[in-house]
Amino acid sequence: MENLIEKITACIEKNKTEYINFLSEYLQKDSTNPALGQNENPFACHRWMKEKLESYNLFDKVDFWESGNDFSNVVAVKEGEGEPLLFAGHTDTVPVTDTQKQEWRKDAGPWSGAVKDGKIYGRGASDMKAGCASPLMAMHVLNELGIKPKRPLYFSYVMSEENGGREFGVDSIISRGYKAKECIVMEPSNNLAIVPAIQGEFYFTITVQGLSYHIASRHHTIYPHGYNVKSVPGKNAIELAVEIIQELQKLEKELGLYISHPLTENGSTTINFSGIKSKGIFSAGAEECTIRGSMLYNPSISQEEAFKFFHDAINRVTERNFWLKEHPPVVEIPYLLSTKPPVNVELKHPLCEKLAEAARAFGKEPVFESCLSTSDANYLQDHGIATITMGPGANEYGVHGVSEYVPVDVYLEAIARYAYFLSRL
Repeated sequence: MENLIEKITACIEKNKTEYINFLSEYLQKDSTNPALGQNENPFACHRWMKEKLESYNLFDKVDFWESGNDFSNVVAVKEGEGEPLLFAGHTDTVPVTDTQKQEWRKDAGPWSGAVKDGKIYGRGASDMKAGCASPLMAMHVLNELGIKPKRPLYFSYVMSEENGGREFGVDSIISRGYKAKECIVMEPSNNLAIVPAIQGEFYFTITVQGLSYHIASRHHTIYPHGYNVKSVPGKNAIELAVEIIQELQKLEKELGLYISHPLTENGSTTINFSGIKSKGIFSAGAEECTIRGSMLYNPSISQEEAFKFFHDAINRVTERNFWLKEHPPVVEIPYLLSTKPPVNVELKHPLCEKLAEAARAFGKEPVFESCLSTSDANYLQDHGIATITMGPGANEYGVHGVSEYVPVDVYLEAIARYAYFLSRL
C-alpha cells in the first residue's frame, strides 16, 4: 500500500503542471448557466471538454449531447465489470454580476484561470470545476501507473444544476442510460469532507382567499355586529396569511428543537418566506394573498414526513378559523423547482468507508459532515441512487461571490484521494 501511495504522489508531482493547466483552461471557458445569465456560446465548454478528454485517450467513450433549452451534458465512460459507479458534477456557474466584476481581483479575473499565491482563480473554481476535474485527472494518474479500475465508471457533467434544472441535467443523464446504484458528487465539501447527509428542500406558495371591504367598514369585520360566518362583511386575506405564517414559524421552532441528525447542527430545519403578494385596491381590505417560500429540513426527516408536518400546520389554522373552513388555503408544492428529497446515507456504506480509507492513506483523518444546502445529489437520491458528496473547495473561497478560487494543494490532494479510491474498486 505504501508503494502505491508513493507512486500516486510522485505521479502527481511529475504531472501537476498538466493537472493545473487542465483546470485553468476549464475555468477560461465561460459556462454561465444560460437560464441565469448571458452566455453567447453555451455549448462551447462541454465541446471543449469532450475534445480534451478524447485527446487523453483514457476513456472508452466520451458522450456529448444537447439536452434542450441551450443545455448540454458530457459523460466519459470507462468500461469494466460489475455495478457501475457514477461520478456527478456540474459545469455551469452562476453569473458574475457587474458589481462583482468591479470587486474581483484584478490580476486574476473571473474567466482567467489564473494561478496566484497557490490558488487557482475563476468563476466556478470551487463550485465546482475543481471537483469536476479531480476524478478525471485521477484517471490520468492511474493510467500513468498502469492501473485500471475494475468497475464501470461514468463521469457525468451537466450544464443545468445552478437553476435546479434536473430535466435537462441529471434526469437526462439517467434516461440516456448512465444509471448506477451508487454515486459520488464532487461538490465542494469544506476541503474534502465526506458528506453522506444533505438537507431536503421544497418551494411552496400558499394562496388565501379573503373578502374585500371598504376601509371605512373595517370595524364591522373585527367586532361583533350580529353577522354570522356566511354573511361577514369582509375578511382581510393578508391577516389570514399572517396567521398561517405564524403557525409555520411555530413548526419551524419545534422541528429545530426536537428533530436532530448526528451530522447536522440543531435548528437546521427552517422555513423561509421570500415573498408576499396581495390582490385588491388601495382603499379596501385585501381580497386575496399569496405567500411564497421554501422549507429546508433535516436529513432524518423523509420527504413525506416533511410534507405532512407542513400541511398539518396549515390545517391547524384552517380548523380553528371559521372563514378558512369555508375557504381553505390553496397550497402549491412544488413551486418553481422540483422538490429535493433529503440525502441520508449510512456512515457504514462502502463508499463512505472507501473514501475514508483514501483520506487515511495520505495521512488525513476523515471528516464526516452534512450539507445544509442542496444540490443534484438530492435529485440523484430521488432516482434511488445512494449518493455521497466529496470535493475540493469551500463556500468561503468566494463561491457565488467575488474572486472565487480553489487552493492548488487541495485540488491536487483531491486528485490523489480519488486516484487511490479508484485503484481500490
